[in-house]
Order: sequence, then structure tokens, then C-alpha cells
Amino acid sequence: MNREPLLSLTKRLTVPYTAPYNEHEARSALHEALMHLRLPYEMDPFGNTVVRVRYGHPRRQVAFVAHLDHPGFRVTEVKGSEVTCLAEGGLPTVGIKGAKVIFPRVGSPATTGKVSAAKLVTHNGRAKVESLKVRLGAKAVIPSIGSFGVFDLPSFKMTGQRMKVRAADDAVGVAAVVAALHDLSRQHSACDVVGLFTRAEEVGFHGALAAAIEGRLLPRDTFIVSVECSRAYDHVAHGKGPVVRLGDRTGPFHPRVTSLLLGAAKELAHKKFAYQSALMSGGTTEATAFAAFDYASGGIALPLANYHNQGPRGVAAEEVDFRDLDGAVRLIAATALRAGAGIDDIDLLRNELVLSSQEGRDHLREAIDPTTGYPVGTKF
Repeated sequence: MNREPLLSLTKRLTVPYTAPYNEHEARSALHEALMHLRLPYEMDPFGNTVVRVRYGHPRRQVAFVAHLDHPGFRVTEVKGSEVTCLAEGGLPTVGIKGAKVIFPRVGSPATTGKVSAAKLVTHNGRAKVESLKVRLGAKAVIPSIGSFGVFDLPSFKMTGQRMKVRAADDAVGVAAVVAALHDLSRQHSACDVVGLFTRAEEVGFHGALAAAIEGRLLPRDTFIVSVECSRAYDHVAHGKGPVVRLGDRTGPFHPRVTSLLLGAAKELAHKKFAYQSALMSGGTTEATAFAAFDYASGGIALPLANYHNQGPRGVAAEEVDFRDLDGAVRLIAATALRAGAGIDDIDLLRNELVLSSQEGRDHLREAIDPTTGYPVGTKF
């Protein structure tokens, strides 16, 4: 997909407000984009969206998984013009007081307010927002219990190569997968690729787990690749290409899937393609959720600044470099084609090692003198 259509698609997917369990508008925008691109889709019983592109006689199916939600908060108590909200997903812990918030489905225009206080707790050695209080405007419509809110930030702004997005994680990942599916649908090489767009990732991978445990959407031999935006850890740089993620906080990803991704990246590198590889151990991904249920899984990450809207001093838009997005689209498509062709990069490595070590292994067969412990005929 060329630059302008890809930017247009990304803008389209970042406009809707979204939060765990409240992905309906984001999902509708996704479905409209899929229809515009003539990509058939369906929904599973849990509200996940599934797209499949298949052509020819592919050797292996690969599924790229991205989520539709972003951290938000839900109203649990109302006292006059102040409401208490429960955090759903990781919220900023620095400079959150005074941040502007919006309750998208309350009032017309939507009700807004400012964070007046936040309660932090420590979880696994890390500070985390548990709840926050929001002071509403004088004439605001009061949200009801259960209403969701998010930070009131511009949906999309382009500055040079940087995309400043209210909720880049994971609308930009969704855009990358959709764009790659579109590109694959227009070529005639063998492939069997699935785009799985899940719900409630930020609060425990619930959409992904529903698909892995109960949905039976994907055969167990399907390779799973999580595609997401992730904080730039491990010397990862913005604008230097998508990251082949070697693992996450729980440990390394499956070697065959990781080798497939690296094989595709190295193949593209002959065509002036930039990519990075890193463990990125700062968080967990949907790849881990699928791995727990015996799927071979790996990951592609787009380096993210202001992760989960935590800017240097307070709440800020997330930032992704367009070059990383464009590279992710190319890497996803190349990986799908490589899997469809039946290329196994572990086997390629094994064959290379066998051939290169033939002489050395034969040398190890030399007869050993039991008295000296050295090869027979050795002179001292």
C-alpha cells in the first residue's frame, strides 16, 4: 500500500474512541475500511473480527493478531460533579493530575472534565494507577455508572515522519495488518493469512484467549504473530524499521516463528529494507497468550514514544514513525508469502550447519590411543 492510502487508513482507524470492552466504534471503523478495500470479514462469538486471504496451495497458515482497545477508565461512583473511575489498562502515573478527559458516549457534545486525583498502587514492583477522580464541567451531562472515558487528545497529527496519535497502541498495528492483507489480496502467490483483531487486550488478552481457548478459529499448527506498538526498549530506535520481537517479559518466542520473521526481514533487506530485532522485555503480548495454549508464536513491534500516553511530564499523544509502519506492512506480507511457500528457516539453518561442519565432524572420528588420549600417531 502506498504512502497516502496507508496514511488515510491509519487516520480512519485512529479517530474512534476505544477502551477495553468498548471497542464498538473502533470495530465499526475497521469494518468500513475492510469493506472499502473489498476484504471479506466475519466476527466470532466474542466480537473479534477475522479476515482471511488465501490463494493457491499454501504450505502453512500464519495469523497476524492486533487489538482494537486502548487503556481507558470506567465510572464506578458519581458524587455531584465529581466521578470516580476504575482504571482499565495501564494509565500514565506521572503528571496525570489536571489531564483532560472525555466520556465519548455521554452528552452531546460529549462530557469532558479534568483529573483531580489519582490513586496509585504498586504491582510487581511497578507503580500503577488503580483509580482516578474526574471533576466535570459546570454544565456537563453526568455520566452514569459504567460509562467509559479516555484522555482527551487529538486523534491524529502528522509532523514530519512522526504520527502523533491519541491511541496508537494498537490502532497503528491494526492498520499495518489491514494494509498487508490488502496487498496480499492483490497478488497471486500462494498464501494463507489471517488477520485477527481482538478485544480487551489491555486488561488480560481476553479476546485473544477467547479465540485460543474456545473459538477454535485457528488450527493448532497456525503460526501466530502479534503485531503491536511497544515502548522502545533494548536500544530500539524510531524510524529504523519494525522490530522482529524475540520475546517479551515472560520469555523468548517460538524459534521457528522468530526465524521465519527474521528470514523474511533479511530477504527484504536486499531491497533497501530496514528492520530491527530485540527482546523488548518491558511488557507481554498476545503472542504469549497463544503460546500458553500450544501455538507457535512470535511478534512484530512498532517502536512507540509516550507509551500508553505517558509523556515526559504528563499525558501526551503516542508517537510512531511512519517509516516503521510502512516497514511493518512489508514485513507482514513477506512473512505470509514465506510461510505460504513452505520455507522453514530453522531447516535452512540446520542444512547450512550440516554442510559447513562435514569436514570437522569427520575429523572428530579419528581413532584415539587409549593410553595417551590423543589421536593415534600423534608425536610428542
